[in-house]
Amino acid sequence: MARTRRTRVTRPWQRHLRRALGAEHNALARAADRSRSRSLVLAVLAIVLAALLGAAAALADLGSAERRAAAAAPHLHRVEAVLLTPPLDAGGTADTVAGRYRATAAWTYPSGQHNTGTVQLSRPAPTGATTAVWVGDSGQLAPAPPSTAALVSDAVCRGLFVCGCLIVLTACILALRLTGLDRRADAAWQHAWAELEPVWSGRSARKPGNGDVRRG
Repeated sequence: MARTRRTRVTRPWQRHLRRALGAEHNALARAADRSRSRSLVLAVLAIVLAALLGAAAALADLGSAERRAAAAAPHLHRVEAVLLTPPLDAGGTADTVAGRYRATAAWTYPSGQHNTGTVQLSRPAPTGATTAVWVGDSGQLAPAPPSTAALVSDAVCRGLFVCGCLIVLTACILALRLTGLDRRADAAWQHAWAELEPVWSGRSARKPGNGDVRRG
């Protein structure tokens, strides 16, 4: 019964890792090859670190945004406002910018204080209809408190931005490093070829100052 002989195949990332750690015993490996492997391994570690820093930035941003929202929550109040005009713009046509309509409305806050202002509506409504608005302690219109989904979305975008910037920086540094190693390897190859080619081809190297002597 014939035995199946298994050939051990080293994956590229395993080869670069072994070479970077000095565990590869390959007589053909050059110093430039070991430097290239170390650069690749360090780049992978930098990308992992960038992902961790991006996650940390996202968590920090989310925590900060939640604290700001919690601090502003006691000063935001949801009240009912009565529309004084139809949801039309100053020119007499419906204002559908950003999918919203605008109308003048009136509300009472604090108790006994009447306020008016321009509110935004998601759909047309007749005069006299009511809509919910957010106001501050003074009774003036204020932005609605952000939802948890909005806070998480902003934090994720911040984390991805930080991670992306670090990855781009790592890629630029790696490209410069590999380009420098390629130039060094090419220069070393040309230098070695200039020394070994005369011996390999069988012709002697011509030294400076020595020329062919013609006999008369």
